[in-house]
Amino acid sequence: MEIDGVEVFEEQEDYGYSWHWDDPRGFQSEILWQREVGHLSLGTRQLPGGWVHNRLDPNAWGSARTIYEARQVVEAYVTQAAAKPG
Repeated sequence: MEIDGVEVFEEQEDYGYSWHWDDPRGFQSEILWQREVGHLSLGTRQLPGGWVHNRLDPNAWGSARTIYEARQVVEAYVTQAAAKPG
């Protein structure tokens, strides 16, 4: 799927879903959704380094009980990441 000009790839995983993209800010990003608990985590890396993951703040981004809610969070996050500084 494409969000604000950024190609985002969605994959079904054993634990839920993942979305990954080349972040316009110069690194790779991914969001992982754990279906059983509704947690979303953000991973970033700058090659050749490894991934660093942190749970997305549920107060800022919410949690996701369904795949549709998880996609809404991904869309909101990528939209913010792709925004040009004002």
